[in-house]
Amino acid sequence: MSLLLSEHNCVRLRFFLSLFIIVFLSGTFLLIALDSAHAKSSRAEHTYRQAKSEHDRLAGNSRLRIHRTAWVRVIKKFRKVYLTYPNDKKVAPKALFMMARCYSELYGYSGAGKDIREAIERYQVLVERFPKSRLADDALYGLGNLYRRTGNSRKAREAWEKIVKEYPKRDKAGIARNKLKTLGPKQRQKTKSLKQTTRYEKEKGSAGLSSPRIAPGAKPVTVREVRHWSASDYTRIVIDTAGPVSFKKGYLPANKAKHLPERVYLDLKPASIGEKLKDNISIQDGLLKGVRVAQFNHSTVRVVLDLRKTHKTKMFYLEDPFRVVVDAFGENYFQRPSCPPRSSKVYKKTRGQLKGDDLSLAQQLGLCVKRVVIDAGHGGKDPGAIGPTGLREKDVVLKISKKVASRLKKDLGCQVILTRKKDRFLPLTQRTAIANAKKADLFVSIHANAAPSRRARGVETYFLNFALDKEAMRVAARENATSTKSIGDLKNILNDIMKNAKVDESSRLASYVQREVVKNLRKKYSNVKSKGVKQAPFFVLIGARMPSVLVEVSFISNRKEEERLKSNRYLDRVAEGIVNGIKSYISGTKLAYLP
Repeated sequence: MSLLLSEHNCVRLRFFLSLFIIVFLSGTFLLIALDSAHAKSSRAEHTYRQAKSEHDRLAGNSRLRIHRTAWVRVIKKFRKVYLTYPNDKKVAPKALFMMARCYSELYGYSGAGKDIREAIERYQVLVERFPKSRLADDALYGLGNLYRRTGNSRKAREAWEKIVKEYPKRDKAGIARNKLKTLGPKQRQKTKSLKQTTRYEKEKGSAGLSSPRIAPGAKPVTVREVRHWSASDYTRIVIDTAGPVSFKKGYLPANKAKHLPERVYLDLKPASIGEKLKDNISIQDGLLKGVRVAQFNHSTVRVVLDLRKTHKTKMFYLEDPFRVVVDAFGENYFQRPSCPPRSSKVYKKTRGQLKGDDLSLAQQLGLCVKRVVIDAGHGGKDPGAIGPTGLREKDVVLKISKKVASRLKKDLGCQVILTRKKDRFLPLTQRTAIANAKKADLFVSIHANAAPSRRARGVETYFLNFALDKEAMRVAARENATSTKSIGDLKNILNDIMKNAKVDESSRLASYVQREVVKNLRKKYSNVKSKGVKQAPFFVLIGARMPSVLVEVSFISNRKEEERLKSNRYLDRVAEGIVNGIKSYISGTKLAYLP
């Protein structure tokens, strides 16, 4: 009996000792994290002050400030600050504000419309990304002035009204009220009939994005195909067309006499139905009954979504090739399952020892990272980039993705879903649709980089945001299989998308993955270059409802890195680095929320 008690006490002692070590290490890591965050914040502020000093010198020099090159040099300084510290809530808004201010001041000398558009865009990004910043009302006030300057009184009114409504106690509120008085009485708009008002229209963001402008008299464009991917409370509809079309969303109430349910429709114009288009698609998944397509009039194609339990719809369009994407969500889609508390671990007495239940690392950390989607880029008819000796990107990234999935299952005990398990083609829109339908907690898309110069090398990781440098635009254009011009046009639709994107979390995940992949490769390989974390408008990340990143693991166009990508040992190192990055992201999240 005394021996059993002694063994039991030893087990208890070991348990409490382990618990003490965990608490001690957590506190130590937290202090390290806080010190690191403070140092990074200090560097960010110092870098910003340097750029601001250069701006002040330029603004005070009457001889220099008339030259465009001088302004562009200062703007690049602030752009670098923003790209280096995109999530610093103190410095990033200031850098954006100063970029906008510089473009605005430059416009006073140049008179070029592109300068005023650049100023407007920077102010818009500031307001969208940092609505709580002390500069948000200043940015709105600047927006109003720029819109008024270009003759757009409606937009100017919207900007100043937003200050009065959302920032009534800020210093710009009184000035905005006076500005609104100068615009005169607001024009009354025609109101929709009550019969047409529905919860879908009232739902914030349900109207989606404005459609592209189509020149008057344009010829009808063929609607080629309607595709869908569906789950019990999420459905994505993709409408493929032969070219750009405008689209308008509407609502139709249920018609019991004709046995018709509630409907949401899109009118596409100018458009005509293609010969091979399937005009009646049955879905029957509990969310939508189906999709019907018909020629509404000589220039309009109507796409009707027969609703069952849809709570919210969201739409946007993509180019090259042009398609309209509609996401439909069920009422329970946004109610994520709660995570088990850290104290929920149950211990059992087995053979005289305390043994923990089979909880995964994610569960032990008390976090909701239970499902990860790993996306192997390209596939099938799309080989991706091809190396000097013929190595194909699609083959390399599939091998890495399988290795990542295997390690994640083993190390984290979470569910891992591969968007493709073999060499098959997947449209970009289907990849995020899979992640959304499965309610993934993380989405990681794996690619190999390429560049015109065979000397380009290194590892870089991206998250979805505006691209503010040419190299990021080039990489996005290659992965999107589109032109840089189309990528530039995409900035017009990203504003609305970014409201729902997990920008901060995606940026943090990208930082961890980038750091760990580079660190893991450098243990065994020389001259591994880190090209850092960047942002760009990748189509494969658009519409993802969870933190999502795209990893460019190496340059397949570089002879040395192509040779390494042929090595199973090298691919193991890359995969291990990605997994370590995900684990660090989870641990970092835990530290951030420690009581």
